[in-house]
Amino acid sequence: MRWRITDAKDYLQAKDYIDTAVIPLINIRVNNHFKMAAEKGEFTQLISEELERQLKGRVYLLPPYTYVDRNEITVQGLKDLREELITEFPHVVLLTSDESWSAEEALGKMIVTPSVPLEHLNDSLKRKILDERTAEILNVLLQLWSTS
Repeated sequence: MRWRITDAKDYLQAKDYIDTAVIPLINIRVNNHFKMAAEKGEFTQLISEELERQLKGRVYLLPPYTYVDRNEITVQGLKDLREELITEFPHVVLLTSDESWSAEEALGKMIVTPSVPLEHLNDSLKRKILDERTAEILNVLLQLWSTS
């Protein structure tokens, strides 16, 4: 399910089964970091969408949380968002390709998945990489669900 009215209606009818909110974290950078930020953002989006597709009915994909710098304001904004969501979703998972979040533990479950430059790969290789990375994240989610 995604952040749209039709899915919101469906969620309200089936919310006992949808226990995980997934929030993609996307860094917006320009100048020297423009291409790398776009690559990581695109990869995070693709992985998030694939995760939602495979786990439809169990996860709710929220809009990306975009930020310029990982700083106190960004972290506080994510804490506030998590506090808002935790009232509806027992599990709030942040997903990103930005390695700077690797050590952040105050925000709950953070999955950092390194991006792969997809621009020059053929479609079948892209699909294979996305499937492999999604499978790794599914294992993390299964462990999270089994411990709660």
